[in-house]
Amino acid sequence: MKADSFQGATWEDRLAKRSDSVVVLLVILILGALIGTVIGEVIATIAPGGTLEKIFSKGIHPGLSPPATLDLKILSISFGFTVKINLSSLLGIGLAFLVYRKL
Repeated sequence: MKADSFQGATWEDRLAKRSDSVVVLLVILILGALIGTVIGEVIATIAPGGTLEKIFSKGIHPGLSPPATLDLKILSISFGFTVKINLSSLLGIGLAFLVYRKL
């Protein structure tokens, strides 16, 4: 039996434990994507115009472009984001998930 089992725990304890693990998973996956993207950019810098650059650094960029703007006359707020998804970031996410599973 695991030391962190839910036996005898209330549903609030179970929900808190689950939300903590979801937050940890999201942080690890985001870090994996960031590290993978940086590695892809380094590979693109080392081999500019080559096949490695095309494989690891080219990808899709979904998001709000141009940003949406809310103009309240005295205050203007812009909302926008872009996500860069490429093979190296997907590999980073995959490796990060494997690390999370080992924790």
